Amino acid sequence: MVFNENSKLGDLLQNDSATAVLEQHLPGITTNNMLAMAKGFTLKQLSGFPQAGLSEAKLTELVNDLKEIE
Repeated sequence: MVFNENSKLGDLLQNDSATAVLEQHLPGITTNNMLAMAKGFTLKQLSGFPQAGLSEAKLTELVNDLKEIE
């Protein structure tokens, strides 16, 4: 599976490598109490919420790292 900014958070969390990349860029995301609600959002949608702490630059870095997962 190829991951990008349109990948849903829930789908990413089903892949151990993708989960590790998420934790690297967004420390604590897997233990956040809002996680269940956010699983249906794409990374791009998530970046639209200031409380997510996912700036455009951080989103680009995260997606670049996700694209390296085979």
